[in-house]
Amino acid sequence: MSNSQSPRSDEARRYINSSSFVMAVIFTILCGMAALSFGFFINYFTSGHFEHSTKEVLDTRVRLIEAIGIDRSRDDRHPIYILSDKESLPEGVKRQSLYLAKGFIVFESDDQKRTFAGHTYNLDDGRKVLVATDISEIRESFHFMQFLGWCSVGFVMIVVFFSYLISVFVVSGTNKIADTARDIINTGDLSRRIDVGSRWDDLSNMGAVLNMLLDRVEDLMHGVRQVSDNIAHDLRTPLTRMRGHIESLDGEKRDELLSEADHILGTFNALLRISRIESEKQKSQFEKLNLNVILEDVCSFYEPLAEEKNIEIIKDFENLPFYGDRDLLFQVYANLLDNALKFAPQHGQITLKATKHKGNIEVNVDDSGHGVDPNEIGNIFKRFYRGEKSRSSSGTGLGLSLVKAVVELHGGKVSAENLKPGFRIITKF
Repeated sequence: MSNSQSPRSDEARRYINSSSFVMAVIFTILCGMAALSFGFFINYFTSGHFEHSTKEVLDTRVRLIEAIGIDRSRDDRHPIYILSDKESLPEGVKRQSLYLAKGFIVFESDDQKRTFAGHTYNLDDGRKVLVATDISEIRESFHFMQFLGWCSVGFVMIVVFFSYLISVFVVSGTNKIADTARDIINTGDLSRRIDVGSRWDDLSNMGAVLNMLLDRVEDLMHGVRQVSDNIAHDLRTPLTRMRGHIESLDGEKRDELLSEADHILGTFNALLRISRIESEKQKSQFEKLNLNVILEDVCSFYEPLAEEKNIEIIKDFENLPFYGDRDLLFQVYANLLDNALKFAPQHGQITLKATKHKGNIEVNVDDSGHGVDPNEIGNIFKRFYRGEKSRSSSGTGLGLSLVKAVVELHGGKVSAENLKPGFRIITKF
């Protein structure tokens, strides 16, 4: 069946809706907030420490200058430059190296190996003095702390990336398990298994355990079916002999006994046929055919019975090339049309509609009856199941089971729904 959503977009939507993705997003937000807080703390602390310590040193030197005067010949790691006016610069200071940073005048030495920060101060005699101190070590410490801050951001990004990979791994593993379980539920095929791969992680171990569980369930179901099939096979021969003896009888009960014997034989034959279809999965009789021709033949076969009940059969189908088993497909739609004739009221309608859309074929069989109890719709395709409304009519309870087996043999799905009024059986290939 076609799907309007692509598998990739569907997988992305399932990942976004998963708890692992939500946890990864929450973890990313928390890590991001921690990284921002750490970076802000480092920047605020180091810049504040730089400003405070530099200003304290400069204020101390200004007080020292005012106390003892200025020594122009002073040349150490903490030089003092004197500006006689606004345009003149101290010796050794290049104009292009000056810039302002956090209220300080920052410049470099001629060899660009040392960095200074200073303030200009007005002296009592009207001159201006630029008092500077070597901040090379402080600057290196500041840059190192900034480097640590960026490293922490990078570390957080790595953690976020790996948390994303882990969440994708977990979601993909759980999706494999869920998809396999969903397929088994939808198709009833207990032979399907979870793709385990290696067993180094917990999800693979869980998948392996679930596969062992499925093996056990499949064995048990096979045993149950084998018992019922063996009973049907072993009893068919004596029942056939019994029917032969009944035919030789005379009297009023002869026809009634023959009818009951035929009913029992029909049940066993249907049971064996379903078992053969489900177990062997043989497609040796598959061929290219036109499904619309089969549907036309089914309608022609049941038209006399429909006329007797004054039921109108409405046909609506186009040319439908198909690849399948002609006899089995005829049996499918014969069963469905026979059911519709049983439950459609006098002067009712039955609609057989077949359409093709994007390479997929859908065949609907609608009747104008009372429908099925919504609580029973999920059970009507089970073996021997008969709803409350169908118990008074003839049948074995295996017709829809046969329909389901044949449709799934052709790679399709069968479903049912109530109409207002009426009932619909849907087969999709």
